[in-house]
Amino acid sequence: MICAASPPAAHLLAAGLCAGLAASLGLRAASPGVAAAAALLGALSVALPRGRAIVLVLALVTAGVWWGSVRLAELDRSVLASAVGESALARVETTGPARPGLHTMRIPVRVIAFDGRTIGEPAQLELPTGAPTPEQGAILELVARVRLPRGPSEPGGFDEAAYLRRRGMHVVLRGARFDSVGHRGGLAGAADRLRERLAGSLAPGLEGERRALVEGIVLGRDEGLDDALRDRFRASGLYHVLAVSGQNVAYVVAGVLLAAWLLGVPRAAAQIAALVAVAGYVVAVGWQPSVVRAGVAGALASLAWLASRPRDRWYFLLVGAVVLLAWSPYSLLDPGFQLSFAAVAAIFLLVPRLERRLEGYPVPRVLAAAVAVSGACGLATAPILWLQFGAVPVWSVLANVLALPVVAPILGLGLLSAAASPVLADMALALGWLNGWLAAYLAWCARLVGGLPLAQLRSGAALLGIGLGVLALVGVARAPARLRRPALALALAAALGLAAWKIDLPAAPLPPPEGLRVSFLDVGQGDAILLQVPEGAVLIDQGPPEANVAERLRAFGVKSLSALVLTHPQRDHVGGAVDVLRSVPVARVLDPDLPVESPDGGAALAAARSRGVPIVVARAGQRLALGRLRLSVLWPDGPGAPGEDPNGRAVVLLATFGSIDVLLTADAESGVTARLRLPRVEVLKVAHHGSADEGLPALLERIRPLAAVVSVGERNDYGHPTRSTLAALAASPGTRTYRTDRDGTVVVESDGAALTVRTWR
Repeated sequence: MICAASPPAAHLLAAGLCAGLAASLGLRAASPGVAAAAALLGALSVALPRGRAIVLVLALVTAGVWWGSVRLAELDRSVLASAVGESALARVETTGPARPGLHTMRIPVRVIAFDGRTIGEPAQLELPTGAPTPEQGAILELVARVRLPRGPSEPGGFDEAAYLRRRGMHVVLRGARFDSVGHRGGLAGAADRLRERLAGSLAPGLEGERRALVEGIVLGRDEGLDDALRDRFRASGLYHVLAVSGQNVAYVVAGVLLAAWLLGVPRAAAQIAALVAVAGYVVAVGWQPSVVRAGVAGALASLAWLASRPRDRWYFLLVGAVVLLAWSPYSLLDPGFQLSFAAVAAIFLLVPRLERRLEGYPVPRVLAAAVAVSGACGLATAPILWLQFGAVPVWSVLANVLALPVVAPILGLGLLSAAASPVLADMALALGWLNGWLAAYLAWCARLVGGLPLAQLRSGAALLGIGLGVLALVGVARAPARLRRPALALALAAALGLAAWKIDLPAAPLPPPEGLRVSFLDVGQGDAILLQVPEGAVLIDQGPPEANVAERLRAFGVKSLSALVLTHPQRDHVGGAVDVLRSVPVARVLDPDLPVESPDGGAALAAARSRGVPIVVARAGQRLALGRLRLSVLWPDGPGAPGEDPNGRAVVLLATFGSIDVLLTADAESGVTARLRLPRVEVLKVAHHGSADEGLPALLERIRPLAAVVSVGERNDYGHPTRSTLAALAASPGTRTYRTDRDGTVVVESDGAALTVRTWR
């Protein structure tokens, strides 16, 4: 019906169906009467000589509401919700890649059976980070406990329940050990095999980061990238290159058509082969909004040629939206859906206008196109990025221009390597070697631009100021010539003033401390504590890399460190250590020397050795003096056993200055601190970002702190600090609680007898 309509009518009909599917999120009208009304309107449109298009659009809107409501009812149905709190033998198949976190690995699964019952329901599986990583498509058996996802009222700010519900998941399964008992079959199993075959032949000879980048660009997989590089891609505005786009599909189609032409295959057969190739590529990559949108556009382009119909990119875009929303109306709320369609619409609407504006300037045409595309997409996606993630990249145009020469070649060489690998292994190896250098350059671009000052805007006022500045410049361009200069000066002054109001510019160094200054730095979900006295400074933990603790030391006037303490080798505590070691002289490093494999911890120790910094193994009983400051190592008493949770062996320190004591527990909870001989303390660093700790009330009763600081990330997905921890702190007499997610950096100053606490964001 849509294909038979004229182009404007086709647009209107597709838009009407999209509107109905989107409206089902609020209307939820799945009754047969709504379906009957849609059918009646459709029949009525045939009989009407006038107003047929309007009635047909109403029919499609109604049909979209009904179908969307039916799909939502199916997606919202859950059998496992009745088993919350139960533990039983589960049989699951993994449906997506594993996502390792600090403490938990999260894997999307389809629950085949639970406690002997056949289920067939999607869910999220959580395994310990140290557990083996199951392959996508593997069938696992394990004892799992069912829990409900955290909702918006839980501490931490992340609405896990809404996030999973949009993916048809209503429960979380928690397990420890699993047995892999096979692989799924059918179309999904074929897609798994195709995906693995592609991944294995895209970058022959490459390993590590470079291989992960090639797989990310060709297959949209970023699991192989470390968190630090992934964060730099986000901060630089280059993260979109790790998502499959229309360019990927265009390369697949072009490759098939070129091969068919070289082999003398008729054009019609070549277009059919291109359709099959696009379908296989979309199936291999997986169901992602940008993938489906691009796949639909590629398939419709081939069908348009076969049917001798004109190609209409707006119609292709609308049909892609229909496919995604018909499968799940929740797609409308997905950031990937919003960003993908906003970017494509910006390319259609804004890029031609920007390119015309750049005509006549001494700018190469390719560069002008890159500036126009990245600028248009940046403007269109900025509001979505702000609403969804609270951050907008500032230098995305620069990053995209720098990356322009290599992104398309990496994609093309990767696909060519995959095609050549089965028959020309040496050629594929040479292509992979070349691609490795291009991938290394792309990583350099992300690190360079993502590490620039003000790489991301995290302030609403700053974003508003820049937006108003852009509008002011447009107004100035249209003003009379005699008014342009004063108007331009006034607009720039106003915009820069508003933007600078909340932009995190490097702060002027604080005056040196007269006594003890303890600064609990706001590093997000992590720890970084700076102790300063007139004689020097000690940095205990360095936060995750994206917190850029090395840069923050300048604001505190730190030019060298008497000691750098690595409490335990986890990214949220020692991820920024390498940058600190590169930025300021360090006299010694204290490390617990735990038998734990950790890329971040290993990198920190390697950086210390390369600079000749002595590494001291931290053990209970050690002392460090710096002026009137005394640091005592209370824990650990040894390295512990291989495989032991490193949190239980984290370095626990007592800082004493005059009569003031500060207990710094890292991630060591009451299972550790309960066995230590502790004095009354004035300040407590709450363990493990405020996670649930049954022994915390007893600890507070023993040490009775005046101030308790929780170092925790805003909207973290761990639920920190937990309700039980906050309740225990609130019930502790005379204890005032500070949280870095709400209060920002917490600074304690003391002369050795009294203390003051101040905060700033």
